[in-house]
Amino acid sequence: MVKAKLAIDCNFYQVEPSKPTISPFEIQYFELQVGDEIIGFQDDQEWEGTVSYDPTYPDEMQWYLDLNNSIEHPVSQERMEGRSEGGRAAMPIGEIRGELLVVEAMLADGMDIDKVSQYTRLSRTRLENIKRRNS
Repeated sequence: MVKAKLAIDCNFYQVEPSKPTISPFEIQYFELQVGDEIIGFQDDQEWEGTVSYDPTYPDEMQWYLDLNNSIEHPVSQERMEGRSEGGRAAMPIGEIRGELLVVEAMLADGMDIDKVSQYTRLSRTRLENIKRRNS
């Protein structure tokens, strides 16, 4: 059973293009483990592959999708358009969620709201609400 579908970049790998890296964030987010079967997609192609791990690689490259002996599937134009639209629609939500996590950590460390406001896109009112909620 396929556990997840992930966008991959066959140009970002440690050993060879058939072993593109998977970010530690994606491993944690999708609760992936070594041996899990997933589908990696890039542009107009999809591949079935196996999640692998090598602790001798640099931290950001230890997890990868092993595409050796994998099954390749062509992707329809409609699916490519859907992925593109979905990615564009989800981008702002993902960015704001990431920013909120950083803001919460900055405020928890005692950073001044004015300083946090200077480096984020969040209003002072929102920052004050976050600080109050987390106090």
